Amino acid sequence: MWIRTMYWIVMTAGNLTFLSTALPQGVLPQDVIDIGSRLEPLIDEHLLARKTGSLRLRLHRPIRQADAITLDKPWEGNNSAYATVLKHQDQFFFYYRGTALILDGKVRHEHLATTCVMTSRDGVRWERPDLGFVKRDGWERNNIILTLDPAGKIDASPGQTRTAGHDLLSGKKVPFTGASHNFTPLIDTNPQCKPREKFKALGGHDHRTLYAFASPDGLHWNLMQPEPVIVDGMMDSQNLAFWDPVQKKYFAYYRDFKNKKGDTRQYAKHQFSLRDRDVRVATSVDFVNWTKGDWVDWRPDRITQLYTTQTQLYPGAEHLRIGFPLRYVPGRGRFSQLNERIAASSTYYASVYTDTGFISSRDGRTFRIWPEALLRPGTTGAQWYYGFGGTALNLIESPSQLPGGETEWSFYVQDHGSWFGDGVTYQRYSIRRDGFVSASAALSGGSFTTKPLRFSGDHLLLNYSTSALGAIRVELQEPTGKPIPGFSLDECVELFGNSVKHAVTWKQRADVNAISGKPIRLRFELKDADLFSLRFAARR
Repeated sequence: MWIRTMYWIVMTAGNLTFLSTALPQGVLPQDVIDIGSRLEPLIDEHLLARKTGSLRLRLHRPIRQADAITLDKPWEGNNSAYATVLKHQDQFFFYYRGTALILDGKVRHEHLATTCVMTSRDGVRWERPDLGFVKRDGWERNNIILTLDPAGKIDASPGQTRTAGHDLLSGKKVPFTGASHNFTPLIDTNPQCKPREKFKALGGHDHRTLYAFASPDGLHWNLMQPEPVIVDGMMDSQNLAFWDPVQKKYFAYYRDFKNKKGDTRQYAKHQFSLRDRDVRVATSVDFVNWTKGDWVDWRPDRITQLYTTQTQLYPGAEHLRIGFPLRYVPGRGRFSQLNERIAASSTYYASVYTDTGFISSRDGRTFRIWPEALLRPGTTGAQWYYGFGGTALNLIESPSQLPGGETEWSFYVQDHGSWFGDGVTYQRYSIRRDGFVSASAALSGGSFTTKPLRFSGDHLLLNYSTSALGAIRVELQEPTGKPIPGFSLDECVELFGNSVKHAVTWKQRADVNAISGKPIRLRFELKDADLFSLRFAARR
């Protein structure tokens, strides 16, 4: 009940407590963050009001596993790329482009691009289904679903014009030449989605346009319309889309070039080196009619060019999104053994290095971008090349490598085998759930206090890790910062160990239902510890 609209009477530890709901000066009621019972990973400082001591946000690197996918069939090869992992019902799909290069003083394609799919029951062990869509000598028992070849399922051979699209550099009309260069599918979670369009995709090959595709099963695809749906980018990249259940629209992220002034194509042909690889975002309510793309707003400003973003909804927290961009770094010199070989055919390709970054967003338009790499090339020269670190789109759940361990997150990363190998190898990397970023403190200690927030639920769950000496304590406060009796730091039962879902307890109780729905603050004290996520939840 309210008393003069300033206090709640709550029962804590069997006693009546007057809980002030007065907000600090300058904080308005609409400024209170309503987190409800949703998962809140600590991937940014959205919830944080104050930090003390050694407290900082820390980026964690995934662990390279032994499992791998090597794309070495005759219809695949050493230039295969742009993979996507989807899970539909109880089956995983691994889509990818199959291409192979010959470097013999110049760069040539051994065969035209294919779009292929592998399947798996666990996301770790994969097989190529014999689909029989494409018939070609030497390509028996293949898993191709689309190809540029005229004999392929969709006849999209070079020169066949399906659209009046334009090359945005020259202004000339360009033909539709298929989608296998960068075909990127998704499973449509829009409640209004038609069953025959449950799978959708964006793809193209003329580098200037994207076409929309649909499929009932992820194998049999058709164009949604003959004209392209997005035409304001430089599309020789992995361009992607998904349904946002919070904003109730489709979002597309695609590559484009900027010049030094920020516009796209206002430079002469001889100034092409001024191009700066960046990302546009567009939205749609039907996957066919898209808004004009806006530049993604990077915070802080990005310091590298970005070839892809691999943006996706955060698993279990769909009000957020994360991504693993391929960071493009030209002009570092040809010091790796592999790049020395590439230079004999292309000094351009030999002068570029890539790695994997990490980005996050709350609105889909403004992204926090970490200046440090999430994944670095390894100690062998086989990993220092143009293409290392390209991640397959989408995280998946995978079993722990430890007996009795918690389910982990995995993703596949272009690791080695490019340019001169028989085929590109995608290595599996894994990380704990919510494990990419944490609020972290040294043994000397650090703390953070949240902004005023409102929750629903009766207990607080944490995903955390400490050393044997480390610890975490939690305090619930009134919005003014005054500890709530029964929930102070001194009354909190110290947490130490390693858990992805552990309930916080205080000396007298763990139940926080009496405070549910009221504005409060949280204060966390950490010593040699990492806090990955928090969530208020109801007991089942």
